[in-house]
Amino acid sequence: MNSNSSAWMVTLSYVVVAIGWVLFSDSLLMMADAESQQRLQSIKGVAFVLVTGGLLFFSVRYHLRRRRQQEEALKRSQERFNLALIGGNDGLWDWDVSSGEMYLSLRGRQILGLNQQGPLPSDWLALLHPEDREPARLALVRHLRGDTERLDLSYRVRQPDGRTIWIEAAGRAVRNNDGRVTRMVGMLRDVSEQIEREQRLRQAGVMFDCTSEGMLICDVDQTILDVNNAFCKITGYEPGEVIGRQPRILASGRHDRTFYRQLWQQLHATGRWSGEVWNRRKNGEVYPQWQNIISVKDHHGELSHYVAVFADMSVIKRNQQEIDYLAHHDPLTKLPNRLLLNERLSTAIARARRQQSGLGLLFIDLDRFKGVNDSLGHSAGDHLLQLVTQRVQQLCEDGDTLARLSSDEFALLVERRAAVADMGKLAERILHLLQAPFELSGQLLHMSASIGLALFPDDGVDGAELLKNADSAMSLAKQRGRNGYAFYTQELTEQARRRLNLETDLHEAIALNQLRVYYQLQMDLGTGRPVGLEALVRWQHPTQGIIAPDEFLPVARNAGMMSDIDEFVLDEACRQLRHWLDAGYPLQSMAVNMSGYWMERGDVFGNVAAALRRYGLDPGCLELEVTEDEVMHFNDDGVLLLDRLAILGVGLAIDDFGTGYSSLLRLKRMPVNKLKIDRGFVTDLPGSDSDSAMARAIIALGKSLQLKVIAEGIESEEQQRVLHQFGCDLGQGYLYNRPLPASEIEKLLGEPAP
Repeated sequence: MNSNSSAWMVTLSYVVVAIGWVLFSDSLLMMADAESQQRLQSIKGVAFVLVTGGLLFFSVRYHLRRRRQQEEALKRSQERFNLALIGGNDGLWDWDVSSGEMYLSLRGRQILGLNQQGPLPSDWLALLHPEDREPARLALVRHLRGDTERLDLSYRVRQPDGRTIWIEAAGRAVRNNDGRVTRMVGMLRDVSEQIEREQRLRQAGVMFDCTSEGMLICDVDQTILDVNNAFCKITGYEPGEVIGRQPRILASGRHDRTFYRQLWQQLHATGRWSGEVWNRRKNGEVYPQWQNIISVKDHHGELSHYVAVFADMSVIKRNQQEIDYLAHHDPLTKLPNRLLLNERLSTAIARARRQQSGLGLLFIDLDRFKGVNDSLGHSAGDHLLQLVTQRVQQLCEDGDTLARLSSDEFALLVERRAAVADMGKLAERILHLLQAPFELSGQLLHMSASIGLALFPDDGVDGAELLKNADSAMSLAKQRGRNGYAFYTQELTEQARRRLNLETDLHEAIALNQLRVYYQLQMDLGTGRPVGLEALVRWQHPTQGIIAPDEFLPVARNAGMMSDIDEFVLDEACRQLRHWLDAGYPLQSMAVNMSGYWMERGDVFGNVAAALRRYGLDPGCLELEVTEDEVMHFNDDGVLLLDRLAILGVGLAIDDFGTGYSSLLRLKRMPVNKLKIDRGFVTDLPGSDSDSAMARAIIALGKSLQLKVIAEGIESEEQQRVLHQFGCDLGQGYLYNRPLPASEIEKLLGEPAP
C-alpha cells in the first residue's frame, strides 16, 4: 500500500467516527436540560478528543508497523540480493539512458579497476582493450535497436597493476510504453580464470590430438574411454575398434604375468609407472614403446581414471643403430673407422692371447693422393678412395678388417697366424693390385701406396702400440721411395721418440734463445777473396750439444715453427752484417734461407723490410735463398712475393738447383739473381763425366739467363779449379771453412779496412 492510500484510509476513518460521534452525541444532548447540556457538551468534547486520539493512535501504529514490516522485508530482500552478488562475485551496473548517469556497485568498480569513491568515466568504452572497443560498441547498438533480446559482451580490461583481465557483461534494456529505452541494468563478472581454464582445455585438446605420442584414457575398470590420433597412427587401430575394450588387445605376448604384476604393484603404490613395453600393432607387427601410466584421482581423492602415454621406440632404435653405424664407419667407403678398428683390434689381441696365436696389421697410405684432390677435385678423390676400397677388399678373407683411418690412410687387420713372409706377400699383392690404372672422369690415373707392417705379439702388446708401430713402418716405406712396404723395427720407435723429444725441446729452445747462427764464406773463384756469407742455423742443446739442422729442421717444419726460426736467423744475420760492415770488413752480401712454410704463412716482406730498416742495411746486401722444389710449388701469391722483394732490391737465389724439376719458362719469369749448384753435382768432380756435364749445363743455363752461379760443397782445390774453368762465379764449402760462429769467422775475413 502506497502513502496516498494510507493517508486516505486514516482520514476516512476519522471522518466516519467524527460524523457518527457528532450525530449520536447531539441527539443525546437534546434530551437534557440546559445546565446538563453545558456539562455534557464539555464531557462530549473531551470524550471526542480521547476517542479520536485513540483511534488516531491505533491507526498510525497499524500503518507504521506495516511500513516497518515492509521496510524489513525490503531490507531482507536487499541483503539477499547483495549476498547473492557477493556470492557470485559479480558487479551491478545501472545506466540511465536519458540522463546518461551510470551506477556501478563497489564490486563492479573493483572488477574494472576504478577508484571506489571517484567519479565514473564518461566514456566507458575507453576502459576496454583497443581491440575490443568496436565489437562492444556494435553489440550495444544492436541491443538498443532491439535486434538482440539480451546484451552479452566479453572484453578485456587492463588493471592498474598492469594485468589484463577478461570481463563478461550481461544486461537488458528497459523500455517505456513507446518502446524507447530508458534504462539498462546488468551484471559484471571477472571471467579471466574461466577463460584461462578454457584455453588450457583447448590446448590440452590440441595436444591430445596433435602430439606425436600415443595416448589412451581408461576408467577404473581398465576400459578404454578415448584415444588420440597418434594412438591410431602407431597401433593401426581406429577409435571405434578399441573404445569400450581393454588395453590387453595390444599385448604382444612377449611379457609374462610377473612383468604385468610388478607393473600394477608399482602403479598402485606410487601412482605412476614408466618403462619399455613390447606391444602388437593391428597388422600383427610387434614393436617396442616407452610407456608412462598415471593414476588420476578426483576431488575426493578417489581413483577415477588411468592415462597412458607412449612413444613408438622402433624409429628411435633404428636411429640408434644408424647413429652407432655412423659412429663406427666411414660414410664414404662404408668401412670401419678408427674407433671400430681400435675396438676390433683390442678384441683380436685379447683372443690371440687366449689362443696363443698372432695377428698382423698393415698400415696403407696412398702416395701423392693430395695431388688428385688438387688437380681433379675432391669428388674425383672420393671416387678414387671408393675404388681403392673395392680392390683391397678383394684380398680380404673372412675375419679380416679393412678400415679407413683418415683421408688416404687405411689399415688391414689380419686375424690369423701368418709368417713374416706371408704378410710381405700380402703387402706385395696389395701394391700390385693398386698399380693397375684407375679410370676417373674419363682418364686413366696411376696410383701407388706405401705400406707398414706390424705383428702381434712381436711389435706391440696392445692395439694402440701396434697401430703406432705400423704407422712408423709405413713412414719408413715412404722415405725409401714410396710404392713399397716395410716391417716395423725398434729403431723406428727410437727415431720417433727422439723426434717427439726434439719437438718438445725445440719449443723451449726458441723461448730460451738456444738457437745459434753460424756462417760459411762465399768466395769469388776468380780472385779467391771472400765476398759474402751464408747464415746457417744451429741448435745449442743444453744436454746434447750442437744439433745439426738436418735433424731438427724437419721436426720444426712438422711442428709449424719454421717461421719463427727463419725470422730469428734473418734478424741475427742482418745484425751481424751491420756489425761487420761498420768494422770495415769488405763484404758484399749475406745469404739467408727462406723456407716455403715461412713464405706461405709468415710475413716475409714485412720482416725483411723491418730488418733492413732496423740495421740500416742496403737491400742489395741481403740475399734470400729458396730451394728449387719450393719454387716450383709457388702459386701466384708466391711469385708476387718474389716480385715485391725484387722491387725492394733484395737479391734472390735458387738453392739446390738441379735436384728438382724446374720449368725453364717458370724460371725465366721469376726475378732471381743467382743459381746455386747442389753439392751432389760437385762431390765427384772432376772424376765423374756425368756430374761434370751437369755442372757445365747448369752454369751455361745460368749464364744464358744472365744469372750468377755459385757452387756449394767445394772441398778440394781441384773442384774449385774445374768449376772456375766451367765459368762458375762463386764457391762455398769445407775448402774455405766449415760453418763457424761469428767470432771465428772474423779470423778468416782478414784485417778490416781502415
